[in-house]
Amino acid sequence: GFRDAVAINPVVSAIGVIVLWGLAIWCMVDPDGSRETLVDWRADVTLYFSWLFMGSKAIFFFYLIYVVFKYGHVKLGRQDEPPEFSTGAYFAMIFAAGVAVGLFVFGVAEPLWHQESHYYANAGYRSQDEIDMFALNMTVANWGISGWAPYLIVAVAMGLAGHRFNLPMTFRSCFYPILGQYTWGWIGDLIDGFAIVVTVAGVCTSLGLGAIQIVVGFQYLGWVKDDITQDEVSSVQNATIWVITVIATASVISGLNAGIRILSTIAFMLGMVLLFLVFVMDDTKYLLNLQVQEVGYYLQHSIFQLNFWTDAFGQIR
Repeated sequence: GFRDAVAINPVVSAIGVIVLWGLAIWCMVDPDGSRETLVDWRADVTLYFSWLFMGSKAIFFFYLIYVVFKYGHVKLGRQDEPPEFSTGAYFAMIFAAGVAVGLFVFGVAEPLWHQESHYYANAGYRSQDEIDMFALNMTVANWGISGWAPYLIVAVAMGLAGHRFNLPMTFRSCFYPILGQYTWGWIGDLIDGFAIVVTVAGVCTSLGLGAIQIVVGFQYLGWVKDDITQDEVSSVQNATIWVITVIATASVISGLNAGIRILSTIAFMLGMVLLFLVFVMDDTKYLLNLQVQEVGYYLQHSIFQLNFWTDAFGQIR
């Protein structure tokens, strides 16, 4: 079995430290070479594993629909245990942790990119309205219900493992029904180490994109000059990342009830204020029409088509 008193797993920590610091040092020592190699790796992953990513996401999505109807009455905590937070607080924390700054970056940038990024836009016989609608729908498919499926699979598995069966709140606990006692050996160490690496890499990506967007906003407001050099822009971005990291670290250290809940609620409310301002200051009737239209488009094209779409023929050209 596992040891309740263990606070730090040296094997898992070593995997995370070695891989992450090795990657960071490589990028700092050889920025151009590392960029080229990482771009090639990403292209290879897309080429060889699109079927796995898209197929698993679709399976997760439909499996979760089954779980909701079959086991929706089952509590993730003990049967007699009251909820620790309100539904609104839970939603704010999940939203802030799940999409957070990524939604504000890609919510605008992704539809614009999808206007030219795929076969639908390049066919030459579709109107711009059709291309724009497809681009918007691809974005909603990535950030909508089906895009949340991988998050929810992990949340349900870890919630049951940690709160219902009193297993450690680590990623390896999700595999206990499959691996049994092997979960607490070297296989579990590899799972947790890999989870740390990919989680930190994902957080760093969102943090970097957020810092870039924040600095651009500072320049738009006149808080940072437009005519500064790229090195000076990078310095401001690095300073922004440090400030955000300090705030995030203080939030984590202060605990779930104090820092994370409060910051998540504030972030969610500010996001709703931004959404309201866009809604009332833009063409409101157009936005209402587009919302209704996108719901129908999503139900028709995203659930069964884009959920499984790998662009197989486009990859052989």
